[in-house]
Amino acid sequence: MAVLGLDLGTSGVKALVLADGGTVSAVASAPCSVERPRPGWAEADPANWMLAARAAVHEALGRAGREPLRAVGLAGQMHGVVVCDASGRPVRPALLWPDRRAVDVLDVWRGLPVERRAALANPLVPGMAGPLLAWLARHEPAALDAAAWALQAKDWIRLMLAGEVATEPTDASATLLWDVPADGWATDVAQAAGIDARLLAPLTVSDAPTGALTAAGAEALAVAGPLPVYGGAADTAAALVGAGVTRPGQRLLNVGTGAQLVTVVERPAAVARPTTHRYRAARGGWYAMAAVQNAGLAIGWAREVVAASWEEAEREAFGDGAIGDGEGDPLFVPHLTGERTPFLDPNARGAWIGLSLEHRRGDLLRAAHAGVAHAVRLARDALRAEGGAGAGVLRLLGGGSLRPGYRQMFADTLDEPLELLAVADATALGAALLAGGHAPEPRREAVVEPNPEGVARAAERHDRWLAAVDALGTRVPEGAPAHV
Repeated sequence: MAVLGLDLGTSGVKALVLADGGTVSAVASAPCSVERPRPGWAEADPANWMLAARAAVHEALGRAGREPLRAVGLAGQMHGVVVCDASGRPVRPALLWPDRRAVDVLDVWRGLPVERRAALANPLVPGMAGPLLAWLARHEPAALDAAAWALQAKDWIRLMLAGEVATEPTDASATLLWDVPADGWATDVAQAAGIDARLLAPLTVSDAPTGALTAAGAEALAVAGPLPVYGGAADTAAALVGAGVTRPGQRLLNVGTGAQLVTVVERPAAVARPTTHRYRAARGGWYAMAAVQNAGLAIGWAREVVAASWEEAEREAFGDGAIGDGEGDPLFVPHLTGERTPFLDPNARGAWIGLSLEHRRGDLLRAAHAGVAHAVRLARDALRAEGGAGAGVLRLLGGGSLRPGYRQMFADTLDEPLELLAVADATALGAALLAGGHAPEPRREAVVEPNPEGVARAAERHDRWLAAVDALGTRVPEGAPAHV
């Protein structure tokens, strides 16, 4: 019998069927939209998540030959929050991680006593659940009065499927309401932000059952029940499990809409002014993470602006083997939606810089790819400066978007080899593994070695790229570790 892994992403839900023999029988996805009712806001109707989950599960099971299931595992987008009543009915649309409305309430966290701020051990990001709930407390108090729970996205799905209210540490530790040294809810911080601690869900663990599909839950997915529903994990934590990155010192670079550089670490200490993150891992332990907000998101935008398909972008940017033309190439700063590591600036903005009449579409596209690679290099350096360097080879995930020229650009810009894994759906696979599934160690597809000429060219461009970021007025927060 197979295990079903559900991955609730920002723009869609993915369903993966993992057979008992350890092979992935089928993967399918269904889209769900992000609403932007005001500039800087990002919301969603959670009911659409369930519709997308049903569609993805139906397609995946159809491809797998209606293989019988024995368990359901969950993973989902981090941060954000769903406020709902006791039955799970949302009292307002869900607030998602790209939402920037809570920038002003971050002053609550900045005003905490030094030792309490340091105990959170994470940078202040407006799209985290804590600041979003504090914003609701100030601006929509009736919504919180009507709510019984404030849940993470995958935990709301659990409530709909199994009728159980629970969260687990990989999501809870990413709310800015978690005491890292104490490894538990920081209820005093919630109260300081005007958040009633009764809204915080009870804790379970990622690889243990948390109830079973109810009749309504089985009907919602159109599967036979009751099946145990496991605790699951936040998307990055689940991807680490799917990629086999679970031992201290192991590292992962995951490139998608954004990019995450992750190192599995020993239990972290309090940190006063971090620009990188410290979260609980799904199978015990912790990971340090540098988060780049604009990766595939920025390249996709650039591709649309110049009206190029993905295939055209690859051919025109890298078809001749060139990876940046030194002084002649424009620079691209990808901060289209603000940026996280190391700037923590939701108002940061991007640019193409140094354009001339000689530049063509391929030059702009190559510059966009290079700009993301430089942003990832800066984030990697920030992670090193804050104790998250790790010693293992850097494993690389990113699916079909990481075409050969782009992979080589990353290796040259980072000046280190990259181990390309043959894992296309690490997050959904991790959800299935946490629900009792089994799979072999991910296969290494290739190792991308840095090219000495490309490394030299990228190093020179990185200095100019940093100067361009500085010229746009984006600065690392005062008091952060020096890594620029």
